[in-house]
Amino acid sequence: MSMKGRLLSAALTAGAALAVGYGMKKLGEKVQEQTAVPQDDDAQAEILGTANSKIRLKMGDKNDWSYTMRSKGVVKEKENTAAGKEHHFDFVPLKDGVTQLEFDYKPQGTGSAKTITYNIEVKGGQIIRCDAAGDLEMIAK
Repeated sequence: MSMKGRLLSAALTAGAALAVGYGMKKLGEKVQEQTAVPQDDDAQAEILGTANSKIRLKMGDKNDWSYTMRSKGVVKEKENTAAGKEHHFDFVPLKDGVTQLEFDYKPQGTGSAKTITYNIEVKGGQIIRCDAAGDLEMIAK
């Protein structure tokens, strides 16, 4: 084989090796893109609004509501007052998270005990969820 042939063969071999190396690099980048850990959509989600944290519950004469908080430090009590036949509670956010408030009502005499559970979620320093479950007829409107 002549010198020209050898040089041409070496050039083609080197070019092919570079092309294969470049292709392998691009393939590796593509694999990394597709196997990357997806970002948590909740963390990136925009807060669309806030929830009302003012809770108003019905009560009878000489009876009162009490509550227990599951995860302390997410919200704190701002208001806890009785006015007429209603008991008013209000909470302010402290840190992001979710907590559960269980309100218990024990009437005097023959009435039955009532329980309402509120789930409160704080995100971005604002209360974004405050929903109730349980004896909902005891919620004052």
